[in-house]
Amino acid sequence: MWPRPERLWRAFGTGLFLAIIGVGGSFLAMTVFPLIALVTRDREKCRRRIQRVLHRSFQLYCGSIRVLKVADVRMEGRERLKGLRGAMVIANHPSLLDVVMIMAAIPNIQCVVKGGLWKNPFFRLTVEGAGYIRNDLEPEALLQACVNTLKAGNNLIVFPEGTRTVRGKPMKLHRGFANIAILAEADLQMIRMSVEPPLLHKGNPWWKVPETRTEFCMQVCDRLDIGRFLGYRFRSQSSRRIVAFIEDFYAEPSHHGHVGTGPETADRLGAEDRGLVA
Repeated sequence: MWPRPERLWRAFGTGLFLAIIGVGGSFLAMTVFPLIALVTRDREKCRRRIQRVLHRSFQLYCGSIRVLKVADVRMEGRERLKGLRGAMVIANHPSLLDVVMIMAAIPNIQCVVKGGLWKNPFFRLTVEGAGYIRNDLEPEALLQACVNTLKAGNNLIVFPEGTRTVRGKPMKLHRGFANIAILAEADLQMIRMSVEPPLLHKGNPWWKVPETRTEFCMQVCDRLDIGRFLGYRFRSQSSRRIVAFIEDFYAEPSHHGHVGTGPETADRLGAEDRGLVA
C-alpha cells in the first residue's frame, strides 16, 4: 500500500527543511554577513547584529515548518525567557530541530560548534562572526571561553548529554557543563524538548516519518539559581549536585515547567549533601 499523500509531503518537507539549513546558511554567509561585517567596525556590535539575523531567520524557519504543515512547532512559557542574560540554557536533545527552536526563542545566545566549520569558507563568517565557540579547543581553553562568554552576559546553549537523547533510555550527563556554570556563577535556564511522534531522532533516517504529523514542543521550565549549589568545599561536590538535580529533573516529566520545583529540589539536595536529610 502506498503512503498517503499527506505523509509523502511530510517526508519531502522534512528533507527540504534540512537542506534549507545548509543552503540558507551558505546564502547568509555569502551575502548578508559580509555586508554586516563591512558596515560594522565595532566587533561586538557586529556579533550582535549577526546573532539577530540568525534569530529572525530561525523564527521564520520554525514558522514555515508549521504553516506548510510539515510538522507542528509549539513553544510554552516563552515569557520566562524575558531578560535572560548570562545564563546557561540546559536542554535535552531528542531531535535535530532542538537547537533551531532554542535559537528562535532566544536572541542573544551562543553555542559550542564543530571546529571543522571554521575551515568551511561558507560558514566561517557565520560561526566566527556570531561569536560561537569551537569545540576543538584545548580543554582548559574551551572551559575558559565558555566562562568568558557567560560572564560577558551572553547566554550559552548546552546539551549536557553531548549528543542526541536516546529515546527510552535515561540521560547520561557529562559533568563539564556544571564546572562551567560554577566558575561563571551562571544560572541554569531549564528547557524540556519533546517530539511526538518521534522524528529526526538518533538512529532514524529523516525520510522515515510517522503516520501522524509530529509536534516539536519546547517547554521553558525553571531558572535555577546557581547560588544554591555554591559554597561547597570542593567544586566537584557542587558539580555532582548540579548533575544529580538535572538528571532527576528530566526523569520526572510531571515536574517540568512548575515554578519552584528547581529551587526546592536544590535545597533538598544541598541538605542531603550536608547530612541534614535522612
